[in-house]
Amino acid sequence: MSGSGSREIPAAAALGCDTFITGETSHADFYAAQNAGINVIYGGHYTSETVGVQALGEHLQDKFGVDFEFVDLPTGM
Repeated sequence: MSGSGSREIPAAAALGCDTFITGETSHADFYAAQNAGINVIYGGHYTSETVGVQALGEHLQDKFGVDFEFVDLPTGM
């Protein structure tokens, strides 16, 4: 889940997932993951949200011939 999706860790664990990938977390969500016995990969808020935007832009470009350019301006946060 992109962005700050760690609030969904309990739902992922309930579905039987053993690993959950998201952008960022909080201290409370760390313990939720630990208590649920699920691995969590935090890829960064910016990075996890830009993947979908780029994929959508490329899809629209291929399907409809519209111009698409992704301007990568990470905040470094």
